[in-house]
Amino acid sequence: MTKRMTLALIMVVGVALPAAAQSADQKAVRQAVESFLLHLGDHEFNGVAADLAPKALVVVTRERDGQWSNSFQTGDEWIAALKKNPNPVTFREPLTHVTVTIDDAHLAFVRADFQVMRDNTVQSHGVDQFTLVREAAGWKIAVIAYTSMPTAR
Repeated sequence: MTKRMTLALIMVVGVALPAAAQSADQKAVRQAVESFLLHLGDHEFNGVAADLAPKALVVVTRERDGQWSNSFQTGDEWIAALKKNPNPVTFREPLTHVTVTIDDAHLAFVRADFQVMRDNTVQSHGVDQFTLVREAAGWKIAVIAYTSMPTAR
C-alpha cells in the first residue's frame, strides 16, 4: 500500500511539474508577443527588430473593398516599409481569445483575435498568428501572419 501511494505521489508530482513549467513558458511567449505589439504601436522600430528572429517573415491577408489580397515580406522589408511612413499614428492592438501552444519547449504558436485601436476607436480587426522560437536571448518571433479587415463604419 505504501509503495502504491509513493508511486501515485511521484506520478502526480511528475505530471504537475511540467505543467507548471509550461504555464511559465506560455506566459513568457505571450509577453514576447505583447511586448512586440507595444513596440510596434509606439513606432519603436529597434524594439520591433529585436523582437524578431533572423529572417522572420510577415504574411498579411487583407480585405479592402470586398476584395482579399495577400502580401509577403521579410521582417527586414516590413520594418523598412514601416520606417518610411512620414506620419505614423500611435495605436494599440489588444488581443482576445488568446491560445498559446508550445512544442518541445522551443517552438511556440500564438493565435488571437485583435482590434487596432487609435484614439479609443477601432480601426480594424482580425486574427493574429505568431510562430516563435526559443533562442538564447529568449522567445523571438519567426513568423507574423494576420488577417486585416476594416471595421464597418
